Amino acid sequence: MRRAALAFALTLLACGAEAAVFDEFQVFDGRITEPGSVDLNLHLNAGRRGILDGQGAPRNGGLLTAEIGYATAPWHEVAVYLPVAREFSGDTFGGGFKLRNSFVTPGAADRPLAAGLDVEIRHQSYRFSSTDWALTLRPILDFRSGPWQLILNPAVEFPLGRDGPIFAPAMRGVRRVAETVWLGLEHYMDFDRIDRPAKPSGQAHQLFVTTDFKVGEKLGLHFGLGHGLTHASDRWAGKFILSVDF
Repeated sequence: MRRAALAFALTLLACGAEAAVFDEFQVFDGRITEPGSVDLNLHLNAGRRGILDGQGAPRNGGLLTAEIGYATAPWHEVAVYLPVAREFSGDTFGGGFKLRNSFVTPGAADRPLAAGLDVEIRHQSYRFSSTDWALTLRPILDFRSGPWQLILNPAVEFPLGRDGPIFAPAMRGVRRVAETVWLGLEHYMDFDRIDRPAKPSGQAHQLFVTTDFKVGEKLGLHFGLGHGLTHASDRWAGKFILSVDF
């Protein structure tokens, strides 16, 4: 089930090389809320990079994104993202919008394998992206066996009217270690253009160690500490998520 979340992602101790930026550190599974359910997700990302590099959230400020989702059917969910950014200097500006449609396997909660596809279109200014419009196709493969879960998101972004498609996959492996506790690893990647991939040192690879706690039926806590594996990645990154199910 998709979570209504308050997400806090804090980039720490960035290294000297300019790094690629991920909009948010999130892996999408193949399970959505019950039809007719409304989700409100509040994502708060903050960075201390000192620059804006034109590929996502500001590196020297904060990004607050309201995500409003609605499950129209057992196999479909639609969500809109409305981001607002504020630099440490005090400058505040809007970040356009994103519209995501998720198509998933019906009854995925009871299946060992769930599959789906996210179709996401965004319109954002140059302060967030190198192009005004872009389309992202995000396939979803979600495997579960006993206490283990593996999620793959081999996403491809198509900047509209400029450049070629970009391959930015993500994956998450999780093991349930107690009734309400999970430990996991997440790997976020950005290989740049498919027809002209970046050299290994220019690719972004961010690896997170994560832990999740369930508090009652409605609340969940998620914490992750990440380390960049290349010069094009952040040296350290952290994230905290408070999730609420409605």
